[in-house]
Amino acid sequence: MSRKNIKDYRQQFIDQGYAIVENVLTPKEAQKGANILLDKIRPESPESYAHIWGTRRQLKTPQHSIPRIAQFATHPKLLEVISNMIDGPFRLSAEPIPVTTFSGKVCGNLKSRNWRGHTDGFSNTPFLEREGSFANAWLTFADIEPSGGAMTAVPGSHYLIEKATSKPKFRAEKEKDNLYTAENNLEELDWNPKEIVLKAGGVFFYDGQVIHSASDNMTQQPRLVCLYNFTQKGNREKEVNARQTIHERFNSEHLKKMDDQMKQLVGLV
Repeated sequence: MSRKNIKDYRQQFIDQGYAIVENVLTPKEAQKGANILLDKIRPESPESYAHIWGTRRQLKTPQHSIPRIAQFATHPKLLEVISNMIDGPFRLSAEPIPVTTFSGKVCGNLKSRNWRGHTDGFSNTPFLEREGSFANAWLTFADIEPSGGAMTAVPGSHYLIEKATSKPKFRAEKEKDNLYTAENNLEELDWNPKEIVLKAGGVFFYDGQVIHSASDNMTQQPRLVCLYNFTQKGNREKEVNARQTIHERFNSEHLKKMDDQMKQLVGLV
């Protein structure tokens, strides 16, 4: 991975609110992860839930973790990528969230123009001040094809959301109904949602304030991904406090079984 590519994907994240990095895992490594997810997550699995997401299933964490999937967080190439998204030392902040999107409806699709997006709450800190302090990394274990259940996002919308939520009335409305559609659009926003498609072994990053959501999977291939949340390490007091809450964020049995590298990555040692 060249320095130019590293600079490019960080800049893409700043400009668009999401970024793609290819070839983080080898095809063999990605296939290994895919097999684990297909074995552990099924449409009827009680330990997974759909919420409003139709055929999208994710494990309830930290109760139901998959240590073998979580272990990918220590992959050298992924850590290299994260080190270029976060300034300075960082740690894995919570149990990774495995997600499988089976064939069927989720949040609409671009072909039907009925896709709807949301944001993950609202930050009180401007994006450019937060950028470099976190990385929400989705690792892909199978090719994500067009109309294959991909996360879909509106490029650059994080800046408009930031501007709009500075107005108390808008913020109060969206805290009750955080939904965005082509018809119910923000002023000034070019409604041009893009599917985040990439090959197995790639990773994509997103900021929670960019308008985004899963989309319908109109293929027979399940979408197989896992979300790894990394955060910049703080001062000594902050890290001591984080260690005290580690059992709230990670599965207790998993913490016991972690190898030394994983323990260090989560801040257990």
